[in-house]
This record gives sequence, C-alpha cells and structure tokens, in this order.
Amino acid sequence: FAGGCESEQNQAHSLELFSPICPETKSSGTPMKSDKGLEEDTGSQALFNFEDKLLPSAVHIESYSSGMLCSQQNGFHKSPIKRSWTFPKLKEDKLTHSRALSEVLPPFKKIKLVSDAGDPTAAMDQRNVSTLKGIKKTSLIKNCDSKSQKYNCLVLVLSPCHVKEISIKSGPNSGSKVPLGIIVVTDQSRIQKKVSLWRAAAFWALTVFPGDIILLTDVTIHENHWIGETVLQSTFTSQLLNLGSYSSVQSEEFSNIVNDAVLRDLLAYVSSKHSYLRDLPQRQPQKMNSIEFVDLEQLQPDILVHAVLKVVDITVLTEALYSYRGQKQRKVMLTVEQVQGQHYVLVLWGPGAAWYPQLQRKKDYIWEFKYLFVQHNDILESLELHSTFWSSCECLFDDDIRAITFKAKFRKSMPSFVKMSDLATYLEEKRSEVILIKAQISELVIPVPAAQKIALCARSSLKSIFSSLPDIIYTGCAKCGLELETDKNKIYKQCYGCLPFTMKKLYYRPAVMTVADGIHEVCIHVGSKLMEKILFNISPDWLNRVIAPPSEVTFRAVAADLLHSLLAGGGAPCVLKLHSLFVLDENSCPLQLEFSLLDLYPNSGE
Repeated sequence: FAGGCESEQNQAHSLELFSPICPETKSSGTPMKSDKGLEEDTGSQALFNFEDKLLPSAVHIESYSSGMLCSQQNGFHKSPIKRSWTFPKLKEDKLTHSRALSEVLPPFKKIKLVSDAGDPTAAMDQRNVSTLKGIKKTSLIKNCDSKSQKYNCLVLVLSPCHVKEISIKSGPNSGSKVPLGIIVVTDQSRIQKKVSLWRAAAFWALTVFPGDIILLTDVTIHENHWIGETVLQSTFTSQLLNLGSYSSVQSEEFSNIVNDAVLRDLLAYVSSKHSYLRDLPQRQPQKMNSIEFVDLEQLQPDILVHAVLKVVDITVLTEALYSYRGQKQRKVMLTVEQVQGQHYVLVLWGPGAAWYPQLQRKKDYIWEFKYLFVQHNDILESLELHSTFWSSCECLFDDDIRAITFKAKFRKSMPSFVKMSDLATYLEEKRSEVILIKAQISELVIPVPAAQKIALCARSSLKSIFSSLPDIIYTGCAKCGLELETDKNKIYKQCYGCLPFTMKKLYYRPAVMTVADGIHEVCIHVGSKLMEKILFNISPDWLNRVIAPPSEVTFRAVAADLLHSLLAGGGAPCVLKLHSLFVLDENSCPLQLEFSLLDLYPNSGE
C-alpha cells in the first residue's frame, strides 16, 4: 500500500511495517507449516506457505455478533493496571476467521486473529487484551481539548487512508520507522478531525470504510506543528469498535456499550448531513472457508481468490525495494497465464519472495496459489494478483487431477500439430511455418557492443566460456527489455516509451545460433528469454551467487558448463522448435530467410 494522507516528512512505503521497539528477526526463507485453520493438500511436489506468528505488537481482531473489536497486544508496554473490559450480553461469533480478514485486509499485514474461544492460548490473550465493559462515556470532538486527558469518541468515518511508514527524526528510536494510519472522522459537533493511528493500531485503518460508525477509546490530543493542525491520536491502550455502516446500525443493539441518546443523535446527524454515504455499495464479506478458485478473465478487485496458474516468467526488480522485517527486499513479479498469450501479473511480497528459487527452477510448470489478493493497478489500468500473509503455493505433478483439469482447459494459440522435419526437406519446401527439426548446435554468436561479438563453439574452452558470461548480459527496461544506455555519470537513462514505468532488469543478450543437419546449416535468432531457458532458467542476476553454502560453486560455473556441454562436438542432437519466414520472388527463389527459436529440447532421443 502506497500513498494515503500526507503527514510527517521523509516517508517510505512498504507492505510489511513493524514497530522499531520490537525489531523483527531475519526471515530464514525456509518453507513453513500451514496454519491449523487452513487445510492444504500436501500430496504434490512442493507446498510453501507462511506461519502465523504473533508479533509483540500484533493486531487483535475479534468478531462479535454486533460489531468488530480491534485492539493491541503490546508486549513491550505493559501497564501495571490491567483493564478487564468485556462485552456484556454480546457473544463472540464462532467464526474461523474474523470478517475483517476477508472484507478488507489486503494481505501483507501481521494480524493475530483471536477466534477460537475454546483455545486456552486465545483465552489467555483475551484476558490480557483490553475488551470493552459497560457503557463508555464518550466526548464530542469539539470537547476534546486537553492534552493531558484521554477521550472516548463515537464518530463517523469519512475517509480512511492507506498505511504508510514514518521515519522517526529524533529520540532513542531515531532513524527507525513506524507504521502510521490516518482516518478522517466527524460527529454531531460538525467538526472533522484526523485520527493518527500509530504502530499496531495503524492497521485498524484497513478495517474501516466511509460511513462506518466507530467507537475509539483512550485517544489523546496532539498538535501537529508540521502542518499546523490538531489531531486525535491513538495510545497503547486504545481500541476501536466498528459498529458497522451507519445505515444498518440500530442504537438499541449498543445501549449497553454507548449512551443510546448519543448514538441516536449521531445517526440523525449523519442521515441529514452525510446521506450520500447511504448510496455507497454494500460490502460483501468473504469467509476463508468459502474462497473460490477463479478464472483470470473473471477477476474482481479487492477480494481474496485461489488460482491454478502456469508461471511463464519471473522478474526481480532491482530498484523496487521495500522494507520487510527490518531488511530491504526486492519486488518479485511473476508473469502467469491460464490461456496461452493472456498474461497476468502476480506480485510476491514479504515472505512470498522466498518462493523465488523454487519458482525459478520450475518455471513453465503448473502451480496452485491460494489466498491471493486482487488489486487494481492504477498506473497500468489492470488487475493484479498479490501474495498475502496467508498465501501458499504448490507445484503440481503432471498426473495430479488439478494439473490434468488445467491442461484440458488451457487453450493453445498455435496449432496442436507441428510436424517433424529435416533441414534438407524443409529448405526445399520453402514454406513459412512452425516446425520441429533435429540438429546439432555448432556455434553460438552473441553480439556485444564493446567486443563486436562473442563466438562460442566446440573449440571454446570451459574457462573462456566462463570468462565471457559477464559480457553477454545487459541492463534493460524491466517492461520492454530495451537495453538502457548510461550518461557520463554512469547513470542509466530512462526508457521513454515505457514511462512512468522506470524499473530495470538484467537480461541475457540475444544470440545467433548455427545448427547443422548433415551438409545443411542455418542460422537461428535466439531471444533473451530463450537464452535463459537454455541455461536452465538461471537468472542473469544469479550468476555470481553460490548454489548452496558452504559450496563455492556459483551459478556462473553451472551456466558455463551447460553451454560447454551444449556446444561440445559429438554431443547428442537437440530437437528445436522453429518459426520460419520465407520471402520469395516471382520465380520462388528466396529473397529473405529467417529462423527464430521458439523452444529447445536438449539431448532428445528418437
């Protein structure tokens, strides 16, 4: 979530926000066991998901029959006086997950859902976390004027804002960042006021919508000197009770929590002065046990979905950094499809980025993803899938019924029949089409601006191939792949055709492959993606990484060995899928002949 209300200075947006008082440990990247509440089928190749650990500053969301209570567990801030507020005559709903999770929590937030009343751990949490008890004395916004006093306010939400990170400029936590959520509220005193929700409370902003009636407890007055206004702000003991949309709130339901007359006055004021909020579309809450598998063509924004997808491509954006568990992390974007040629974007955030090595090794496989959030990209004007804290992914076997069903529905854009041919016959037929040929790779030429070209063949030593690998990669636009030039300060210029998209990515340079079938030879254009596939999907930015510590073998050494084996004389021929283009004159003599590599199957037998 980026953007939102402007407040403070020097902010950096991210999807995982933590209090500096409770620093997080580094993520190990190891796949974790699934939560109790999420049933998973573990019968396939790989299953990865996240463990729902309670953080020291976790958010508690408790679903009740007449409202939703948001509170905090502050392990680092324990008051000597424990409050014990309870909802009189309101029983906790027996829901597996709070409706807050399914309604509004786009992913990426560390949330503790207190829902199992029979769980002794949950019961202990509920005793430690403040819950409401008795009728709360509320104050109108206009009467909140003392900085030394805490207030309870019954208000209407006018506009919630996205969560952001704020850099602390002074004090013992200087240099660290804390989450901040801001909502704009009003009441019958006709004054609009911003409410700053700090740290764990910041994520409450994700559970409220315009038109909701909420009860905020233990808020204080704060004068913001930067923008010259007075705001309400949360404290460590603050809570938020969402009574629901004002059009559906019945004052008698909450007469044992707030003053009935005060609530009726607020509802009357809202109906007369903010009646437009009644026309907002009704929210349709989701339940975790009813989330469905979807077709990408039928995506709807702001919902959780499951999907079976084919991973077509993986991009790691080197400049799209965000903060996760106190560390800088790169943005990982998957290109996925259910119909050939109809590509969608799946963004992996936070712990989901740990899936990258497994996905990279099994690119072009079929995967099942669960608990993805559908979000509208305002820049690209398209819908995207985003991983959430509850997401899981599973690589499916070919004989898995889910994979079989997917393949049966997968509509291929090219003809299902592609004939096998030899070069002699094909060159004689002179037809533009897609074919399969079996041939020996004799040379690979990579044009390089500085060295003009790098030619690799059977005579090339493993050492020379290894040393040439850094020269066959380039930095290009992450969207279109265009190679980016640098200015005199060695700063990459922007790709003007793709603005406002400015991300960069490393690519392998396209090559010209010479293949031979007996006495016949042809030159074939090999694109950047096919070069990566020839190298077993080793990404260019992985070349200098070691495969697995403490081993000193790098992916660069593996890539060099693959190329050396592919070009070695006497090796087994490869099956190549080619697209050809013949341009003939009036006498059927070739004026132009071009071959492009579509796929390669090395060491293929008969």
